[in-house]
Amino acid sequence: MKIQTRRGFRAARNATVAAAAVAGLVLGSAGAAGAEVNDQNRIVSNGHEVIVTQEDTFIEGVPPLGGSPLSRQWFHNGRGLANIVGPEAADFEGSTFQFGYQVAWTASVDGSVGFGWTSPDLTVKSTTNFVPVEDEEGNPVLVDGAPVFRPEPGPVTSTVKSILPQATAAIELSQAPGIEEIVVAEGEFDGDFKEVQIANVSGAATGVIGPVSLRPFVRVITANGDNVTTYGQVWTL
Repeated sequence: MKIQTRRGFRAARNATVAAAAVAGLVLGSAGAAGAEVNDQNRIVSNGHEVIVTQEDTFIEGVPPLGGSPLSRQWFHNGRGLANIVGPEAADFEGSTFQFGYQVAWTASVDGSVGFGWTSPDLTVKSTTNFVPVEDEEGNPVLVDGAPVFRPEPGPVTSTVKSILPQATAAIELSQAPGIEEIVVAEGEFDGDFKEVQIANVSGAATGVIGPVSLRPFVRVITANGDNVTTYGQVWTL
């Protein structure tokens, strides 16, 4: 999963985020003002407050393909956010954002839990046109009798090369009841803000006896090793 970073939210925005966080709200990008905050946690790292939040979390259990009574399948939608608040927050570098789950099961028969997501492979192509340079009277400028040209940006086109799943993550399950933590996606970011939209991340458990429970989390690890995690509610499938 490719994680995009949004930068440039300076001191005025940080003050707004800090005030909103006290009231249990974190401001994300435009369009997320009405989001439901599900859970939130924070630490102070190097004189700055690091806040992690999950919003609009919804995990939907669906009938497993194949109809096996030993299988579970689900889809996860939601949003994860990281805010760094402080006088030099916009200059933070090398923070790591993680999204994942705690997974619990009652029993399994050679079982496993797997996660996958779809990330289109987007190719962007830009073109440059060269146009003649003209003087104030609209006449072409000549050097040694040859016209002078200047570059001018042309159209930008994008092509989706593939929409096949780009990555997967999996864990093996013990036969006895157990709990495991798995990081499904992570990426570094610079600056004071990051938002990750989670849309139809698919998961499946095979060879399980009884229910499977999921607790999603979002974590930020700063460049100096401090980390903060927010855990969501438990979803039982």
